Amino acid sequence: MIIYRSDEAITDDEDRELRSLFFSCFSFNPIFLARRYFKERPGHRWLIKSPAGEIVAHAALHEKTIGTESGDLLIGGVAEVCVATNHRGLGISKELLLAIDQWLGARGVAFAMLFGQPQVYASSGYVPIQNELRADNLLSRHWIPFCGTPMIKSLSQTAWPRGIIDLRGPTF
Repeated sequence: MIIYRSDEAITDDEDRELRSLFFSCFSFNPIFLARRYFKERPGHRWLIKSPAGEIVAHAALHEKTIGTESGDLLIGGVAEVCVATNHRGLGISKELLLAIDQWLGARGVAFAMLFGQPQVYASSGYVPIQNELRADNLLSRHWIPFCGTPMIKSLSQTAWPRGIIDLRGPTF
């Protein structure tokens, strides 16, 4: 069963469980020992708990207005998708992403975006984009071109914009 929580509704126990889950999935990043987000606190979270009540999977969502050459565009920025090791290979990530897609679609958001590995997210409908991205570098406090694998999923008939994409903040 998928559980939706606004980030502000996360309990202290859930916070501890999430940080533990994140560190097990993203052990290269010790920031998760201290907090439950990488760069910016997301507004929304989807959780899956085991029958014993332990959080075994998670996905976060940032509501972002990005800048494009054709104007502002509201997107859903998906982040911190992770599944506990002993629950992988069961399609849990796809279920979480589908729940997010439905939530975004019901609100008229045309695209979900994430930064990930195409071989992992293609089966959920995400495709790499080739746009140049600009993101805020929190360490140097200036805009920089972003190098990585940004991916989108179209949730409507809207065409993805051409040209430079300004994330107006850090990556998620």
